[in-house]
Formats: sequence, structure tokens, C-alpha cells
Amino acid sequence: MRKFKINYEQKSKEPTKEQMVRYKDFASVSHRYERLTKRPKKPLYKDPKLFLLLLIIGLVFLLLFLEERG
Repeated sequence: MRKFKINYEQKSKEPTKEQMVRYKDFASVSHRYERLTKRPKKPLYKDPKLFLLLLIIGLVFLLLFLEERG
């Protein structure tokens, strides 16, 4: 069984000045948040480049599967 040490000293949980300066620009913070949470406007399967890539990968797997059977 583990023994845990409880720290009763209350340390300040204030952000440092560097952290405050980094997050002071709300526009950049908001832009990063939007980029992380919002879905892309065009679905992945409707993107022509990605569709071509998925098609090529599918064909390679299909050819590998047919070669193993034959």
C-alpha cells in the first residue's frame, strides 16, 4: 500500500507574467481555439485531393487482397 504525503502549504496559483502576456491577445487565443474545435467546412470525402488519396489506398488494398486469393 502506498503512503501519500499531504502538502498543507498553500502555494500561489497565480499565472506568471510570461503566461499572462502570451494569453493577453484574445484574438490569437480565440483563433487557436476555433481552429482546434471547429470542423472543417468541406467534409473529408468531398475534398478532391483526399478523395483521390483514399481511392488509391483502396485500390492498393483491393489489389493486395485479390493477389492473396489468387
